[in-house]
Amino acid sequence: MAVIGYYGLPFVMSLYLQQLRGLSPLGTGAAFLPMMLIGAALTPFSTRIAEQLGPRALITAGLASMAAGLVILAVLPSTTPVQALAGLMVLVGLAGPLVMPPVTAILLNSVPGHQAGTASGVFNTSRQVGGALAVAVFGALLANRATFLAGLRTSLLLAGGVALAAAAASLLLRPSNHSHAIPAGPA
Repeated sequence: MAVIGYYGLPFVMSLYLQQLRGLSPLGTGAAFLPMMLIGAALTPFSTRIAEQLGPRALITAGLASMAAGLVILAVLPSTTPVQALAGLMVLVGLAGPLVMPPVTAILLNSVPGHQAGTASGVFNTSRQVGGALAVAVFGALLANRATFLAGLRTSLLLAGGVALAAAAASLLLRPSNHSHAIPAGPA
């Protein structure tokens, strides 16, 4: 569920920044840099953080951060400075290193070893399908130039709602009796 916002945000915001705000592709990429750098900076520490706080806390925090970032971005005025938008996108970028490694560990630790490859493949396929569906739905919402801004806001609010629902659902995760080997990256 995190991929809806994680894949959908760059899609809708890059269109917004270029088409409505007039940024160049390079300027748009620069606006995403803080979001991507937070993932690169935190990913090496995801394992240690999860060992200290537990996977459930990390997953919930990442999804809540994503939900907050998406909703805030959705309700901001269209004149908000690009630097502020870039800073707020960091809240969404936190989800990658906080959610994906512990979710992957929980999944792989919940299946027998001989099924780990299949489970991993199904998980990665579902992530890709979720991201593709998000882009397709958000693209449909953005298709009409006259309602682009409303479509952008609806897309971000939908993604925020899904992230919030996933954060609430993550509270149902039970702590395990054994330690999880948490992968080092969002894969």
